[in-house]
Amino acid sequence: MSNRTSADSIKRFMFIFCLAALLFGVASPSCAGKIKRIILMETMPVPVVLEHSRWFLTQLGEMGYKEGENMRLVLLQPNGDRTRAESLLREALTGGAPDLVVTNATLASQTAARVLKGTGIPLLFMTVSDPVGAGLIRKVGDPTGTNITGKVHMIDRETRIDMVMGLIGEPVAGKPVRMGFVHSSYPSAVGDLRELSAAAKSRGDILFVPFQVAYRKVPQGLPGMLKEVIQGVEIIRDQVDFWWEPSGPLGEVGAYTRALLEHSSAPVVMGTKLESVKLGALLHLTPSIEASGRETAMLADAILKGADPGKIPVTPPTSFELGINLTTALENKIVVPPDLLELAGEHIYRLEK
Repeated sequence: MSNRTSADSIKRFMFIFCLAALLFGVASPSCAGKIKRIILMETMPVPVVLEHSRWFLTQLGEMGYKEGENMRLVLLQPNGDRTRAESLLREALTGGAPDLVVTNATLASQTAARVLKGTGIPLLFMTVSDPVGAGLIRKVGDPTGTNITGKVHMIDRETRIDMVMGLIGEPVAGKPVRMGFVHSSYPSAVGDLRELSAAAKSRGDILFVPFQVAYRKVPQGLPGMLKEVIQGVEIIRDQVDFWWEPSGPLGEVGAYTRALLEHSSAPVVMGTKLESVKLGALLHLTPSIEASGRETAMLADAILKGADPGKIPVTPPTSFELGINLTTALENKIVVPPDLLELAGEHIYRLEK
């Protein structure tokens, strides 16, 4: 048998095999095309980041992506270190251009945007609360026209302020309600303060009183930051009526909430995560982590199949998560409307005395 005849026979066999796989639903990497190489870079090991990754990978799996068959996943974990993030990503790129880079949280997203600029490699971000302030996009809700798209991990600031002010009531004697805001210099926390302060300025009934601590790499830098948080709380606690937790790594840990509650008599009115409400914060309102992770995976699938990321609008997830602490509400004579309790569903908590 000639080489040409042999090659034709192999092609014919592969065609019949692939046709059978399609007809009978048998997955075959050989029929599916080349393996998609995906780089996933997680900024730091805090719960909100890890949970986003978990749901992202869960959704990919449910859509048929399997490691070693039709997907090769490269996981990068810079642990909150910007220099390390860039080094890890550049090293991963030496293995060839990936089909997609997915970044989880602000530091990883900013680093990847800089490294990938001009390469044409698609960049998909999640767990970023202020992508405009981070320099990733120009406007939420619009396509970027670049290699970047993603999901915004933030409920509109005006909406959150409206909800809080609707619960705590009118300011006393016409003075604005003072919200203590102890935050790190991490980009999303700084952006959160900027946007909240801008929204507050246009209202006049609420004022944010900030105290900034220097950002340190997470997780090793958390103890030092928390020590400075306590110092900040003690410095400004006489100037605030309530506390408002920030976006970023500090607001994502339970020790931060406990520091506010243990070193001040003022209640925490807005928590960054659901654990804050379990510990005693009045309210928590953020996009659903499960929805965000799953919807990011759906965008990844579309891009891997040829969609242009520059034509995909950057939006928040389609569902949100609301938590309420009734004990805190009662202690502060706050009446929670039935419609909010219904929206909170199973996330209604009471403190055990």
